[in-house]
Amino acid sequence: MHARMRWQQQSYDPQWTEQFVDRLQIHPIVAQILHQRGCQTVEEVEDFLAPSLDRLYDPYLLKGMECAITRIRQAIEHKEKIIIYGDYDADGVSSTGLMVRLFRLLDVDVDYYIPNRFLEGYGLHKEALSECHQKGARLIITVDTGISAVEEANYARSLGLDLIITDHHEPPAIIPDAYAVINPKQPGCTYPFKKLAGVGVAFKLATALLERVPEELLDMVAVGTIADLVPLVGENRILATWGLQQLNKKKHVGLHVLAKVAGIEEAITSHHVGYVLGPRINACGRLQSATQAAELMITEDGSKANQIAESLQELNQERQNLVRQIVLEATEEIESNLESHHHFIVVAKSGWNVGVVGIVASRLVEAFHRPTIVLGIDEETGLAKGSARSIPGFDLYQALTQVKQHLLNFGGHTMAAGMTLEQSEIQAFHQSLAEYTRERLKPEDRIPLVDVDAELSIRDIDLHFIEQLDRLAPFGVDNPTPRFQVNDATIANLQVIGAYKDTIKLSLQNEKHRLEAIGFRKAELAEQMTPHAQVEVIGELQVNEWNGRKSPQLLIHDMKIPHRQVFDWRGNRMIKRQLESLHKESCILIGSANSYYWKKWVGEKIDWQELDQESVEDKEWLLFSAVAYVDPPERLDQFSKSLTYLSHVERFYFLYGDQSFEQALLPAPTRDHFKLLYQTILSQPSFPFEHRIMQSLEKRTGLSIKLIRLIFQVFEELGFIERKAGLFHVVSEPPKRSLHDSSIYLQHLNREKVGERLIYSSYQELCKYLFSLLQEEFLYGFQDKDSRDSRLSYTRRSI
Repeated sequence: MHARMRWQQQSYDPQWTEQFVDRLQIHPIVAQILHQRGCQTVEEVEDFLAPSLDRLYDPYLLKGMECAITRIRQAIEHKEKIIIYGDYDADGVSSTGLMVRLFRLLDVDVDYYIPNRFLEGYGLHKEALSECHQKGARLIITVDTGISAVEEANYARSLGLDLIITDHHEPPAIIPDAYAVINPKQPGCTYPFKKLAGVGVAFKLATALLERVPEELLDMVAVGTIADLVPLVGENRILATWGLQQLNKKKHVGLHVLAKVAGIEEAITSHHVGYVLGPRINACGRLQSATQAAELMITEDGSKANQIAESLQELNQERQNLVRQIVLEATEEIESNLESHHHFIVVAKSGWNVGVVGIVASRLVEAFHRPTIVLGIDEETGLAKGSARSIPGFDLYQALTQVKQHLLNFGGHTMAAGMTLEQSEIQAFHQSLAEYTRERLKPEDRIPLVDVDAELSIRDIDLHFIEQLDRLAPFGVDNPTPRFQVNDATIANLQVIGAYKDTIKLSLQNEKHRLEAIGFRKAELAEQMTPHAQVEVIGELQVNEWNGRKSPQLLIHDMKIPHRQVFDWRGNRMIKRQLESLHKESCILIGSANSYYWKKWVGEKIDWQELDQESVEDKEWLLFSAVAYVDPPERLDQFSKSLTYLSHVERFYFLYGDQSFEQALLPAPTRDHFKLLYQTILSQPSFPFEHRIMQSLEKRTGLSIKLIRLIFQVFEELGFIERKAGLFHVVSEPPKRSLHDSSIYLQHLNREKVGERLIYSSYQELCKYLFSLLQEEFLYGFQDKDSRDSRLSYTRRSI
């Protein structure tokens, strides 16, 4: 089983590692990872392991900050109404909540405005600015938005509104002519750290205004920073670390209640923010107005917070169902037209909820590893709105800039973006992106690359080691959870679990050591693995807690099996489903053209009787990486011959159904059996071939009726008995013939050998025989138990 990704081992200097293990008393693997992530000195390691608020940069290093603070203080002095203009995602909502809390702390008349994703769309809007003006506002402060609002800034000025823009998105060529613009990425800004989230920029403004670091606001900074997937390095690492500490003090009523409703009982980590809290906050703006999420950030009322949190929980469940359905529909579209989506995936459909298309795009990138855009079409307006997600090494914002002639508007950054275009432009837009991408992505770029921090043995993994790794947290972009490669693992148990049966759970074993592993949305791998196969796995280490017991667990990212596999599906009653699954992969079928199962299957196949060099070449066997034996051969030499063409095959499947076994299970009669039956029928030289006669002979000889019928066939072939007028007659003076002169007997002997080797053999015996013919040593373990408990048992538990 091949890996889905390219595994890349991270390099490090062992001497450096040894030096810092001794000096800082840290685990060798932790030291190794620190070196791999850029730490070169003791000071850098100490800053990484113990982020300090004292290391935050002066907010006045941000271009536009001094001007903005002067205007805000003027507004406070003159008791002007201030409106915070935010965005509807978790970063924008957190930024809005932070700014509202900040001004309420200063007893300022403050309100907020967040546009409706469905009615207004992303960014500043003239109608919204006019509404703010009518409410008496004289100062608008944007958070997490506005850097592209050139026309809107001019409109605000015409209304007499002063506009302060705080944003972190990539700036366009023309910067809006606002009263002040604060964005570390804007031209002329010398701020040392360019990767702040929108809430990080808002926090810098709050710091400047208060002339201190407002630690009480850091919980919202952590939520926005982590949920927006900005790099958790530099200042972001400091803000996320201290923000999580503040979050776990449970002083923020809304976030505390949301965590409780979401079922978080332990200390909140970056994982909880990214995969539990963030999605629930985002769900509000994705499906409705983001007002509820903003109120959750602002309110001090526990009852109100609980009501909002319950609503967000329900919206998140609805969002999950929507995403699942759209992913299915989009996947069908992609797989039905793979050529057009080879370089860049663009899928669009009327009725797709534009609030969740970003998540769908992420799922499709995960599945196909292509830059992806998902668009929802509004049939009434003829507009398509959507989201884009990229892959490492491909600048999405730059790509959209190059094809902007097809777009009405767009914005974003390297890895994610949003856009609006006319429905009529979608095809041309897709073609332009495909051409642009084709020239910039190499074939290997379309295979996911996963960095491996270190190789581990199962015996090295325990709870203490995972605790040491936690010193590297919080994890996120540019500081991912460490990934490890585990090589010395045997599959001890394999299950498919989950409400949608889309998750695999493995028990990995090395000698006496075990490690549980889980792979979400990886259920399709289950039937590509034989129990007790040797596997190599890449994943993240977690602590799994069940019934009060904690144990290490590996979250699977990718895996492979580096040896041939033998799949024992003999007697499997789900043979139709198994055949259909094999039809989807590069597999050739071998069987008997007249058999029961063979007649029911249409596909690439070879009949045992046609098995020769010419038929093999016609079928181009080298194109197939797997072979499935649908029926057993008549003779073992046919099976042995088939293997001469299969030295390249990676997976062998044995699928014969129950109907294949009946003949093979009849043991070959011995000379004593022939002698006993012959002596018995001598006393009755003529008899009809009727069932009652067979029953009588069965009682008298102790031989089965099936065996008696076979012996009669051999007797007739050798001339010991003859059939006349519906009766059998014993020949008085039969010719002297050997049993081996009977083709029927020899055929049965061959079938018996086939049965012994290929049908009612155990899995272990089957593997040893197969590998002996391939002249390879059978080095690997066996399945969970032999597939044959006795010659009378033909069922096999499906994996």
